[in-house]
Amino acid sequence: VPSSSSQGSGQDDCDIFGDVFMWGEGIGEGLLGGGTYRVGTGISAKVDALLPKVLTSAHILDVQQIACGRRHAALVNKHGEVFSWGEEFGGRLGHGINSDSPYPQPVEALANNNVEFVACGEYHTCAVTFSGDLYTWGNGTHNFGLLGHDNDLSHWTPKKVNGPLAGVHVSSVSCGTWHTSLLTSSGQLFTFGDGTFGVLGHGDRKCVSYPREVESLKGLRTTGVSCGVWHTAAVVEVMAGITGSDNSSGKIFTWGDGDKGCLGHGDKDPRLVPTCVSALIDYNFRQVACGHSLTVALASSG
Repeated sequence: VPSSSSQGSGQDDCDIFGDVFMWGEGIGEGLLGGGTYRVGTGISAKVDALLPKVLTSAHILDVQQIACGRRHAALVNKHGEVFSWGEEFGGRLGHGINSDSPYPQPVEALANNNVEFVACGEYHTCAVTFSGDLYTWGNGTHNFGLLGHDNDLSHWTPKKVNGPLAGVHVSSVSCGTWHTSLLTSSGQLFTFGDGTFGVLGHGDRKCVSYPREVESLKGLRTTGVSCGVWHTAAVVEVMAGITGSDNSSGKIFTWGDGDKGCLGHGDKDPRLVPTCVSALIDYNFRQVACGHSLTVALASSG
């Protein structure tokens, strides 16, 4: 929902994001994460927010979309500008400096790009522009392939992902803890990062350091994807199976670690390739979301 920002004149001359609220661990003073932090020349102890608090900033913003990682967050305003804040670690804020940010600060490296969508993982952040380009940044040193640049380097500012994505229009992205998934405007699904438990869906457990299309879903249109820690879920359009019908409906496919039954296949076994959740075959889905060991799907019926 677009923000109805209003220009304030409080003690800190901050502007209020009319409909952006935050609450939880260590954000009572605007800084995400727990522990004690040195901000500027002062020392600020973490203050939890037990009730929703209006997000404030020195910038006038009309917020279109927000994303939250473990200890950092990002947003996009109506001008396609990206702002991030929270605990800096390995470059995930994208500001180019090793410093926490108590309030939303612009990601200057994306100033000339019109960004539509951002996503936050635990160690990295991704942005998709209206022109279909994917930018990633964050800690790639100990998370091989997480950023999709075919190396194990960290990037403290956004870097465009090229290689297999050259000429491909990226429409959305999802950040897991150790892997990343993206969709294209034509419904292709690409994954990259740590392949433990088969979470990338390529039929093995190998790491992939660049975007690689999920072969088993070629020819099908994937409309949604979400990354958990060690499992992934997608909404895939499948023909309804009615003779002479061109109708298709969204089915849930899951793969990766089956611990706690998070894949929905009636067991705890891993799946190395996307596998349709047969218990839900009679429903039409439009969205899916992955937690740590939990999966939630939204049917088109609401």
